Amino acid sequence: MYSPLSDAFEFVALISQGQYFDINTIPFQARKLFSLGRFLRARILRRPMVELLGDYHDLQRLKNALQGFDLVHCLDPMYYYTYQAAKAKQGTNFKLVLTVWENIPFLHHNRAAARHKEVIFDQVDLLLPVSERAKEVLILEGAPSEKINVLMPGIDISHFRPMDKDPDLLGMFDCRDEDLIILYVANLHREKGIFDLLFAFRALLDRWRGGKKMRLLVAGKGREKENVSSWIRRLHLQDHALLIDFHSYEIMPKIHNLADVFVLPSIPIRTWQEQFGYVLVESMACGKPVISTQSGSIPEVVGDAGILVQPNDFVSLGQALEKLLLGEHLREEYGTRARRRAENLFDAQKVSKKLQAVYDRLLQQGEQP
Repeated sequence: MYSPLSDAFEFVALISQGQYFDINTIPFQARKLFSLGRFLRARILRRPMVELLGDYHDLQRLKNALQGFDLVHCLDPMYYYTYQAAKAKQGTNFKLVLTVWENIPFLHHNRAAARHKEVIFDQVDLLLPVSERAKEVLILEGAPSEKINVLMPGIDISHFRPMDKDPDLLGMFDCRDEDLIILYVANLHREKGIFDLLFAFRALLDRWRGGKKMRLLVAGKGREKENVSSWIRRLHLQDHALLIDFHSYEIMPKIHNLADVFVLPSIPIRTWQEQFGYVLVESMACGKPVISTQSGSIPEVVGDAGILVQPNDFVSLGQALEKLLLGEHLREEYGTRARRRAENLFDAQKVSKKLQAVYDRLLQQGEQP
């Protein structure tokens, strides 16, 4: 969303000394600041920071680093570095914007976090929740409604677009062009619903009368990988399900376009529920019908472009899969809706223009006498 704005704004990223992604992909300058919370990797060492600061995501000397900026864009009021930015704003001229993903109210809440949120909500100029659910959380936590504007994120819909199934990938994954392919792309974590998908797939295979062979491709990695492999063997799915591991951003559109149906059966837990689901939008942009669950912000993302079932319900999941796999015209209808929804709501170029309008309006307010 930010790259298209590089002609109008000069961007600088302030980051900690450790990341979960390759910072070389950031198309503008990235400055590293020391983070005590990142340095203290053990949970028991971070606990005193959480009790004292409300959170351990700090950026040391952030106030000095923010000198000279016109606008500061931070993330979620639950993070300590966002509180640091709000404190740094006092007595300065920069505008403070927050993108907010969290859709569970008062998560990781203690007295320190409550005090910090009061400062953040007082100092912030605009809150940009990525969903209506996140907006409702902000209001419940005391954020002024007049400072809130929902702005869903976008993706590159020219990168993720409908295309024919890649014959080389089909061969690599031991699939045929005529096979009905179900695709799962997510971390191999229980809360992503991977086990419900395996159970639903096994039950569907046992009653399948559709003629064509079904294949399940599972793309991702995570702490449950060994358990997933074990259940594939235990359910005798070796000839039908394949773990295809993690693949690069560049190849993911081709992976998505192998699918006849995309599935993300997320399960909400006490400390997390799906906040957005980029993979849903990426698959929708490829014109794929999706099946997901009534978890977190998923209904806002999927809309009428797919089928939503109750989470943690392999029976309903299997029924939805059967409905789509047996209905070619229904798959085409949902796929057309999916691409249209991605074009209308999640095109990064359109989202960038909305974000630029937000920035321009705030900066113009700062210029008024």
